[in-house]
Amino acid sequence: MGPKITFSRFVGLVFLVAAVTAGTANATSVGGNTPQGLKADGLRLQGIADRYVQMRGSTQEGLKADGLRLQGLADRYVQMRGYTLDGLRADGLRYQAMARAYQSRPAASFYTPQALKAEGLRWQMMAQTYTQPQVVRNSGFDWGAAGIGAIGVFVAMLCAAVLILGVRRIREEKLAV
Repeated sequence: MGPKITFSRFVGLVFLVAAVTAGTANATSVGGNTPQGLKADGLRLQGIADRYVQMRGSTQEGLKADGLRLQGLADRYVQMRGYTLDGLRADGLRYQAMARAYQSRPAASFYTPQALKAEGLRWQMMAQTYTQPQVVRNSGFDWGAAGIGAIGVFVAMLCAAVLILGVRRIREEKLAV
């Protein structure tokens, strides 16, 4: 191996390390969620949990409505133009099978009352967790971001120093020959 091959590998390694460390620093410097975003998520989850508690599972009419909706989709899909006949037939048969599965199964076969209660309680706990906004105290200076920046500068300077020393060594070897 000549000096050009090892030098090019070294430069490639330096760029790889720089790319990996720069991506890590950017990912960790993001401040996370804002209090408004957390509150919005909490309200959304609270609404889902409340609705879930009100529903207490799927009804026979709801399942039949889903089945009829899928049947209508299957019928409309067959009527559409622009697709191959075999593709439409396959999709239509799939939708019809789904519709039949919804029509022939009773509502009690999907979830047990215990599973519905556990799921509702889980959603309620998630909603309660997110409804209380978390107060973030800002001291004016983010030491974590400063540390990441300092480490990035140190790594960049170290890479530059190693690169300069490598170039000097190669030039000295050329002069010695």
